[in-house]
Amino acid sequence: MVDLTYLEFYSGIGGWGYALELALRNVASSSPEPKLLGAFDHSDLCKVVFNHNHHNKNLFRQTPIEKITQKQLETLSAHIWCMSPPCQPHTRQHSNQQCEIDDPRSKSFLHLCDMIGSMEESTLPCLILLENVIGFELSGTETQTSEESEPDQKQQQKRRGSFQTWREVLSKRGYRNAHFHLDPTDVGIPNARPRHYTVAFRPGSLHSKVKDATISAQLKYAGSMMPTKFDNLFAEENLEKPPTIHGPESIGGTPTTALPCIGDYLDADCKLESSLLRIPEKVWSSSSAWCFDVITPVHHRSACFTHSYAKFVRGTGSILYTGPLETESNDSNEVVKTNRKRDRATAFLTSTIFNLEAPDGRSFDADWSKDIDWENDMRYLSGTEIARLMGFPVSEPAAGKSASSDDAIDKSFRTFNFPSTTTVKQQWKLLGNSLNVEVAGKVAEIGITLLFMQ
Repeated sequence: MVDLTYLEFYSGIGGWGYALELALRNVASSSPEPKLLGAFDHSDLCKVVFNHNHHNKNLFRQTPIEKITQKQLETLSAHIWCMSPPCQPHTRQHSNQQCEIDDPRSKSFLHLCDMIGSMEESTLPCLILLENVIGFELSGTETQTSEESEPDQKQQQKRRGSFQTWREVLSKRGYRNAHFHLDPTDVGIPNARPRHYTVAFRPGSLHSKVKDATISAQLKYAGSMMPTKFDNLFAEENLEKPPTIHGPESIGGTPTTALPCIGDYLDADCKLESSLLRIPEKVWSSSSAWCFDVITPVHHRSACFTHSYAKFVRGTGSILYTGPLETESNDSNEVVKTNRKRDRATAFLTSTIFNLEAPDGRSFDADWSKDIDWENDMRYLSGTEIARLMGFPVSEPAAGKSASSDDAIDKSFRTFNFPSTTTVKQQWKLLGNSLNVEVAGKVAEIGITLLFMQ
């Protein structure tokens, strides 16, 4: 089996590495592990968690990405590059997305684009995988008015923006590209985290590097996702037009009705951390608490968790109601009691405690939570619970699952956990800046399959 090598830029806690391992298990007959050649991130905290989950502690490098030289990249000559560039210049909160190319946080990504454009051909990565927020593909879409003078070269680069610069350099170096907008719900996880993904591969490049005629024979084909279907996603791009964006149907997305419940992702015992996960009174007693996105163990959805989880109320992630899910009643009618137990979620939604809906789906009510026992029945999710919802192979089994259950994590492969030195707040921040491993793994499957076939 070919030993694929990779570099992970903006590595964070190593989500792309887990995604590659998952993808190879799904597409390769011998389930090899990809070989990491280097991970780049500036964060001391990321380094601690990343190294905790890797055997080789010398591969994490805090070299600023914009300082990496062409010679270094050519010497490494990795088969795969993975990256999740800073999303802030492209978020909805950014005041001027059309000037994102001037944002200092875009500098490192533009440097990588320059490196791809100038590296010696035989050392270029065979496959490049990118994740960013939806909106990244709109960067630099400002149009020039007729009154404006002809822009110089620097102005033209600014107008192109990061995404168009990215598309152009990939096209120049012979990559075939496909762009996707995908969400964890598309792969069967009850969490919202819509993201943009790009898969770029150079046909024939892996065969040229390893000169192994049996590469394509090392694939296994599972389900209905065949290489020919993947290949159809990579139509030749017209750089003068907006890119084609593929949705969940391109990866055989999971219908939302088939999503598991939140209870399948919860810790077996949160008592040790209960005080750390408790929502402070000054927060839940404030009027802004109405904006909390509240879920229960029987729900099949959760909001996107950001690095500001527990710092702000609105738009940073769901909180968990663990109290009674049924309205107390002295009704002696056994049929009524049976029906209530049959559908606990419906019973809770019609409960007298409060009307459980997402904040944007309900009208403001100052007394919306007056009957909630905030001390005992409402809490934040733990770091490991959020990690499970983000597809990380957490080593500790979730509630109701044993280490020997059919859907338990296979510990013959690399698992994930936080070192004991990281606080819950640090875990929340790290996960908010990470990616969903399961979704990234599906994207990586597409690239690896075509890489082996062509």
